[in-house]
Amino acid sequence: MSKLLSWRGGLVFTALAVLRLLPWMAKYYMLLAFDALLFGAVAMSLDLLMGYTGLVSFGHAAFFGLGAYATAVLLERGVLSLWLCLGFAAVVVGVYALTVSYFATSRRGIYFALLTLIFAEVVYTVFRYTQAFGGSDGIQGLPPPKLAPGIALDSPARLYYLVVAYLLLAYLACRVIVRSHFGQVLVAIRENEDRARFLGYNVQRYKMGVCLISAVLTGLAGALYPGRSAYATPDLLHWSVSGEFLIMVMIGGLGTLVGPILGGAFFIILQEKVSSYVQWYNIVVGLVLVLIVLFAPRGLLGFRQALRRRAGREAPG
Repeated sequence: MSKLLSWRGGLVFTALAVLRLLPWMAKYYMLLAFDALLFGAVAMSLDLLMGYTGLVSFGHAAFFGLGAYATAVLLERGVLSLWLCLGFAAVVVGVYALTVSYFATSRRGIYFALLTLIFAEVVYTVFRYTQAFGGSDGIQGLPPPKLAPGIALDSPARLYYLVVAYLLLAYLACRVIVRSHFGQVLVAIRENEDRARFLGYNVQRYKMGVCLISAVLTGLAGALYPGRSAYATPDLLHWSVSGEFLIMVMIGGLGTLVGPILGGAFFIILQEKVSSYVQWYNIVVGLVLVLIVLFAPRGLLGFRQALRRRAGREAPG
């Protein structure tokens, strides 16, 4: 554990656990923190594809939305166990991810991205126009899931601790992956796919594997979302949500794991705060993102590291 989680990481997660106890941490801020950490976890899972494998996916909204709908379908039918919801979501998203990755990983570059987008749009259209899933309104008025008999996730505090636990487990899982031989092969594929194939690695199989892992992590995050929102709608499957996930990764920094978490939290908080003051908040958010791309092309984490290196060079002696 100590090798996977540094003392700084342990300190951060300890601070997150204590954060809920602060007097100003009202219901609104706990739910905002839930969204920030949840979407930060999604961005981190996407970073396995983008940052470590060099694959750009425009279909992660489908994984997130399918996970949300899997939970919603069970909750609507009276199956309130969180673990059953998570298991069902993992199976549904996993089957879909294997199908998508089988076809998408046979292509490179923009063709991979376009195939993920096409599949995602098909899924969005199916849920948008199928009345069995509520059509454009989705599935509304869902009861809270139960962690155990008699322990319902019906309060912001419980939801907050749930997402902190999920973020910790997802981060540890990603750290294990990127530090393993599997993760090293992914980096080799990113740097030179032809050379990795020449060395005898089944490149498509590795790509399918990382797509599956990234998709399931995203789907599990989606499965937690109806417990907070009490609904699942086709909007969660829209391509624009996939675009937001990509932006979160780029804001934080590619190939860092921690950076996308920061990027996801930054994006959600920025969007929420700006939208509470102006109706045209997308313009303000867009301008901030343009500034980040221009002046911090390696993301917030890369910008911080650059400042530290610069300070080290300017230090006397």
